[in-house]
Amino acid sequence: MAVHSLACGLLLSGCGAAYIWHVTIGQAKLLTRQQPVQTVLQDPQLPAQEGQKIRLILDVKTFAVEHLGLRPSRNYTTFVRVDGPYVSYNLSAATKDALQPYIWRFPIIGRLPYKGFFNKEYALREEQQLVEQGYDTYVRGIRAFSTLGYFKDPILSCMLTYDDFSLINTIIHELLHQTVWIKRNVSFNESLASFVGDKGTLAYLTWRYGSGSQEVQSYQDFLDDSKVFEAYVQALIERVESLYREAISREEKLQRREQLFTEAKTAYPDLFPQMKTAAYRRFFERRPLNNAVLLSLHRYNRDMTFFEHTLAAHGGDLRQMILAFTTLRPDQIPTTFRTQ
Repeated sequence: MAVHSLACGLLLSGCGAAYIWHVTIGQAKLLTRQQPVQTVLQDPQLPAQEGQKIRLILDVKTFAVEHLGLRPSRNYTTFVRVDGPYVSYNLSAATKDALQPYIWRFPIIGRLPYKGFFNKEYALREEQQLVEQGYDTYVRGIRAFSTLGYFKDPILSCMLTYDDFSLINTIIHELLHQTVWIKRNVSFNESLASFVGDKGTLAYLTWRYGSGSQEVQSYQDFLDDSKVFEAYVQALIERVESLYREAISREEKLQRREQLFTEAKTAYPDLFPQMKTAAYRRFFERRPLNNAVLLSLHRYNRDMTFFEHTLAAHGGDLRQMILAFTTLRPDQIPTTFRTQ
């Protein structure tokens, strides 16, 4: 879930002709493959599960606009069947001896700590170039992204593989990006969207099923587990940052950080008795652990206490909190979000 650098493919300069061509063709394919959602829903060949997911997306969008005050748009009024499990791939990178992201610069959107590709091999080639330059890297598949209104975001077939909770959260998260976007501050934008995605999903489930429903309780269990996981990652980030500040050689820093990463993976199962679901149990089995991965995790969950306090200041009314953020100036953002 991210604002994609692909959104500005037609507006890029200084990013290389090959990349401009790549994102232009990729976006064009999405545009030409779009079908009206209502036409898709009337197709007798549509799998029942896909139809259920599409109707859920439409219901969540209506809720998000009418109850959360997210900006009305033509997003999710069309459907695109994509090839493979992901629509695109995001590449991020970081220096090895500091939690410092590699930054790409794009017109309109500004500075981004990730770069999007429609083709996995293209992403891996650019990743290899960064590896050869000495950077940590992380490539992850993307099932949904926001183009901030530059294009009409369709429902993508790969989005329909999400479980219902993740799908609800994704739709609210991406619609929030189109409602609130502070230029040149990805950490704030992604953390806000994560916060609203979580709170908005809980609000939707309460509205749809009732406050005492199993759906609400199950999602609350997931949120509780996410806090346990995020606290563990934050503690690791703090240990790594402390190491990088030490007056020792780069070689020793790199050696000792690998020890920290190994210890974090080994100790991770000790958290499982605190968790109510299995949602996070295989996290470290599915991806590497390096600075790029840590920054990616931190980018989506930075200083959530700020949002909790802001929500409380608006009487717990999520709609009013979102409305307040639509007029937020960049200089009003806390310094904790000033880095990508």
